Amino acid sequence: MQVWVFDQFYYPQSSEHRLQFPFPGRYWDPKVGMQQYDDHLRYLRRADELGFDGVCLTEHHYTLHGLPSPNVMAAAVARETSHAKLVLMGNCVPLHGHPVRLAEELAMIDVLSKGRLVSALLRGGFMEWYSYSVDPTTARERFEEAWDLITECWTSDEPFEWNGKHFHYENISITPRPVQKPHPPLVMAANTAESIEWCATKHVPLATSFAPTESMKENFEYFRKYAQSQCGWSPGPEYGMFSRQLYVAPTKAQAFEEAGEHLREFWREIPVARKLPERVERYRNTLRTDRSFEYKKRKTGGAQFLVEALAAEGQDKGPNLEWLIDHGLAIIGDPDSVTEQIRYQQKQFGAGTFMIYAPFATLPLNLAMRSLELFAKEVLPNLRD
Repeated sequence: MQVWVFDQFYYPQSSEHRLQFPFPGRYWDPKVGMQQYDDHLRYLRRADELGFDGVCLTEHHYTLHGLPSPNVMAAAVARETSHAKLVLMGNCVPLHGHPVRLAEELAMIDVLSKGRLVSALLRGGFMEWYSYSVDPTTARERFEEAWDLITECWTSDEPFEWNGKHFHYENISITPRPVQKPHPPLVMAANTAESIEWCATKHVPLATSFAPTESMKENFEYFRKYAQSQCGWSPGPEYGMFSRQLYVAPTKAQAFEEAGEHLREFWREIPVARKLPERVERYRNTLRTDRSFEYKKRKTGGAQFLVEALAAEGQDKGPNLEWLIDHGLAIIGDPDSVTEQIRYQQKQFGAGTFMIYAPFATLPLNLAMRSLELFAKEVLPNLRD
């Protein structure tokens, strides 16, 4: 099993304004922000030293995550690490007016990292579309055309012309060229039928999260079924990736005590489990079609399950930790129980890559670092096949 570290760059200070979207700039402390970036570079450097297979960065706007450009950060991380893959999970393609520019930046990262880039090209989500006033009705087709254009940029040895529905270029010939051939590996985060089908059609790994084990299992089952019946190939474990919020300590009691409140804060903050201003909700409502979750028993995504379940639990206080663990939404405990929980989910999903989602919400980075080091020592060796 491959194990990657998924880093979200949460703003470390707790305040009553954490849930505001857009997050008001007046509450951002530049000194805290500079320290945040330095600390996360140190955290990702340590993950590389500990032998993790990859470190993951993502893209978010107008939030307290403070990471609007994973590409800029990846360039810095490339010089701080030596072995781990640089996984961009990922770039929200419809936000980029020129896919050719994105192809160039990603090629630069592959060069700077000496061929360690893994690129997730994403359609993005409703908060990103709102942030950049993207027309959600064209986001998918812009994403799909940009995907093909970017891969053509990476692989074409001669200048070429592009005349698509959304992008037009008289002459394209990018440098530098990616180190990896034919191009850096591609992955995609997906949970709707349309996006899962795109993964299968393009023969790229499927990454998914933020849903109970039962719901996420349906994602991977539909992926394999569609790939076999409609695309003529059978995805192996290397085509499945899943992430969970994770914390490990010497004992279960200590893990619950140190991470519990921060995990509850995470589920209070996460957009998929709460309502946002009406102008933002309009974008959310265009995210899915009538058939997006027809492949699921509940006919709804994992996010809707969370909304219903958290409402029953009482969103003001957040979900019970045992409830989160029972539904596979978080992995917390001592090394043996954490190993058991990961192995159980790996078996359910048939997935070959696990992403540690930590730190989360207000969890201090020093606690996340301590958990990471214990994981590397007592859990990671047990996950190697």
